[in-house]
Amino acid sequence: MEQFDFIKKNFGFGCMRLPMKDGEVDIEETKKMVDHFLDHGFNYFDTAHGYLRGRSETALKECLTQRHPRESYILTDKLTGSYFNKEEDIRPLFESQLEACGVEYFDFYLMHAQNSVQFEKFKKCRAWVN
Repeated sequence: MEQFDFIKKNFGFGCMRLPMKDGEVDIEETKKMVDHFLDHGFNYFDTAHGYLRGRSETALKECLTQRHPRESYILTDKLTGSYFNKEEDIRPLFESQLEACGVEYFDFYLMHAQNSVQFEKFKKCRAWVN
């Protein structure tokens, strides 16, 4: 088994933009999209705390994680530099993201929006050690 065989097909469901209705995520439409994606053999979902000001994570909880077995999908979230200022901020942010998504773990947790300035901040805050 190859290292990433558990990711089915080479296509991900990005949650930066979800269907909206009256200024909120259209949960019923998003449920249909998530189900359709899974029904067609895909399983990789990608979100970040900043997507839709945190509503992407909570929409995934309602549309994916509360409705489908954990082993049926791969979930990626991200650590974004604008949401922490010091090393001690990272763990609580990470735990709040787990809670917002309704999972006990992320399959991948990425350092988001890297550039030379952000990379220095991540190093200074020991982001990859936490």
